[in-house]
Amino acid sequence: MESSVLSPARVRRAGATLALRELTVSDADALSEILGDPHVMRRTSSGALSHDAVVELVRQAEAEQADPARVRFCMAIVQLADGYLVGTVTLELDRYSAVYSHTIILRPGLANLAAGYETTQLVLGMAIEDLGAERFWCMAAEENTIANRLFLAAGGSLDGKIRHVYFRDGHWWDANMYSVLKDEWHARANLTLREALAMLRRDGQVSRIPVPAGG
Repeated sequence: MESSVLSPARVRRAGATLALRELTVSDADALSEILGDPHVMRRTSSGALSHDAVVELVRQAEAEQADPARVRFCMAIVQLADGYLVGTVTLELDRYSAVYSHTIILRPGLANLAAGYETTQLVLGMAIEDLGAERFWCMAAEENTIANRLFLAAGGSLDGKIRHVYFRDGHWWDANMYSVLKDEWHARANLTLREALAMLRRDGQVSRIPVPAGG
């Protein structure tokens, strides 16, 4: 199902094939296809969301856009060519000039390193250049190898593991915490995915991608 047409007034960042724009209530059905998919949401703390929960999410997101002092930015991830909604991410400002990113969620067909890297660069650009963050930080489920590799490729530092960060499906899950400082991102902002992964291999950081217990 197609989302609303890409409006330049709502676009925050645009890359080669994807863009970040503000969510609108017209995104509810398309977003519900993504956030309601148990496979897509299996590595999130909430799990799959109901259609009603997604409708409430987009209504709240659109309402918050009118507040000049807002600290939460719920963004749609869309294809640049046609405005088709392919995912979502939420950024939150904190009092210490930092931006926290919630899980980047993409449709199954785009849950790969290429789309993930472009989205991560858009998110970092918005956090650091648009929102003025000195530090960007996020968490990745320990078993999510793609996400862990992406944050290292983007110049992130693995700051540690948070044990039992959320409870779902009958047991506790661990997450890895990453941060990227402003100067670290600027030093790598123009790297292609191939160049970023080559740098990881050169610096021996690929081996730093955590392997979950028993995995």
